[in-house]
Amino acid sequence: MKRALSHLSLVLVGCLSLGALLSASAAEPEKPKAGASKPKAKAAEAKAGPGLPAPDYLPESARALLRKKMARHGQDARDLMFGVTLLRYDVARATAERIAAEPRIDRPEAGSENEPAGFLPERFFVLQDEVRRRAQAVAAAAGKKDDATLSESYGLLVQTCVSCHSAYLKRE
Repeated sequence: MKRALSHLSLVLVGCLSLGALLSASAAEPEKPKAGASKPKAKAAEAKAGPGLPAPDYLPESARALLRKKMARHGQDARDLMFGVTLLRYDVARATAERIAAEPRIDRPEAGSENEPAGFLPERFFVLQDEVRRRAQAVAAAAGKKDDATLSESYGLLVQTCVSCHSAYLKRE
């Protein structure tokens, strides 16, 4: 009985710590003091918010196309991270299915290099297909409540996301 209470206490402390961490990370950042100067780079970063910087090679029309596609992407990524990490199988499955069902940007046809999609690197399209397959694997693992496969498939999905962001920024 004493051991069960000790274990329960540890679980409770862990949950409270996680809750405090999550609420602290969700809180608004501290406002700078009046009259305090802020470097231009910091000001630009704060104004832009969390996101990828705009690469030099990509015209605004192509960035607008991607912004439209990625509008829900950030929230889906957060929902999936918490769903997988906290073993909320229903959340993980629904979010992974939503990511897998997201409309894709079609590869440009020959001669359409001036269309927004024509400016994207070929690697983007390969990784876009890979994200779909890997999101389907995450959804399947969550549906089976297979923790080991869920964590492995989620890791592979995140790896694909990072590769895609790298291709976007560096035009691989």
